[in-house]
Amino acid sequence: MIDYSNILSTSAEPEASSMIETFRAIGYSIETAIADIIDNSITAGAKNIWIDYDWKGSNTTLSILDDGTGMNSEQLVQAMRPGSKNPLDERNRDDLGRFGLGLKTASFSQSRKFTVFSKAKDYNSVFWTWDLDYVNQEQAWKLIRHIPEEESWTKNLKCWKQELVLFWFGI
Repeated sequence: MIDYSNILSTSAEPEASSMIETFRAIGYSIETAIADIIDNSITAGAKNIWIDYDWKGSNTTLSILDDGTGMNSEQLVQAMRPGSKNPLDERNRDDLGRFGLGLKTASFSQSRKFTVFSKAKDYNSVFWTWDLDYVNQEQAWKLIRHIPEEESWTKNLKCWKQELVLFWFGI
């Protein structure tokens, strides 16, 4: 093994906005993007998955809801982090994910903004949003806690029994 302690190194972190725009071009169709999200629901033990959309032209929203195990805030941030799983790690046989990119690339391919609401057992519901315009403005890998018409969405979420809700905005 190489001793790296005496070798010069420098950071080559990818530029956030450029990298995310690259994720958008991976080539998902709407069908394969939705299928990738459904794979996550199945891995999370969902017995039911609901897909709905509200067609409003460029303001169209699509939601995917499931009754899987849900996540707390820390788990949700990890799930929304690109490359959140090392493909070399051992995983369960029923885990359909490999690289920790499916949720993100599927969503980025269809929308510039997506929000995931989740509620794990014994935790309050949480949500985080990827907004590519914000990433471009900040030039940083940052999630935001913002959703258009937040009050109506969170009010509706309290009525739902589902554990995970994903929204794509402006698809």
